[in-house]
Amino acid sequence: MKADNQGLCEYLSLIKKITGWKIKDPNHYGIKEDVVQEAFLKLFNVGFFDKHDFHNEDTQKMVTAYVGKTVHSCYMDQLKRQGYNRRLTKSEKESKGQKYENIVNDQIEDVSETNEALHHSETPDQYVLIKEAYQRIKHCYEFLSAEIHTMSRQKFFYAAFWRFDDYRLPMNKLAEHLGYKSTNPTQELNRFVTKVSQCTELHGITVTKPHEQIQFLREQIENSGAVS
Repeated sequence: MKADNQGLCEYLSLIKKITGWKIKDPNHYGIKEDVVQEAFLKLFNVGFFDKHDFHNEDTQKMVTAYVGKTVHSCYMDQLKRQGYNRRLTKSEKESKGQKYENIVNDQIEDVSETNEALHHSETPDQYVLIKEAYQRIKHCYEFLSAEIHTMSRQKFFYAAFWRFDDYRLPMNKLAEHLGYKSTNPTQELNRFVTKVSQCTELHGITVTKPHEQIQFLREQIENSGAVS
């Protein structure tokens, strides 16, 4: 069952709540939004929201626990990426009995809140992070696209990245339609997407299937009445 916009918004709200519960160290408040973005996109990319219904009482605890583990993982990654801590070596783990150094472990707790608490806590702005993610992807795309000097290649990348669904053509046919000659346009696009993702990953955003992710972000922005 494919998650609709409302369902995705509810998952985003859940991720932000769990992130707030986990990040209790004031020194780490500045990375909350990055953790939320990374966790949301990581779950979105693997189709987690489509596979699980948060309103199903039988699976709600499992969903909350899994989202909590994902948030925790993204939190650790952000701390490492931004220099707050480092992963210990095997010998250090054995001697110290922990995986990371320079982090207060009691600030990072497992999610144990009840379902009632989930439904009664305040709902944050559900669209700010969506808009920021879109703008960051757009910025990285434009920055890297400016380095492409072949017009047909630039047109192909733009169509495949931003407007793929508009054409309803296989990748090879799309390249041919736009006059881009390549023995493997899909491979070249994937390389370009990887570069864009390397740029956006600095902000905790991974780009893997741009046309799907862009479509979702646009729908959310349009529903919020914001201008992209």
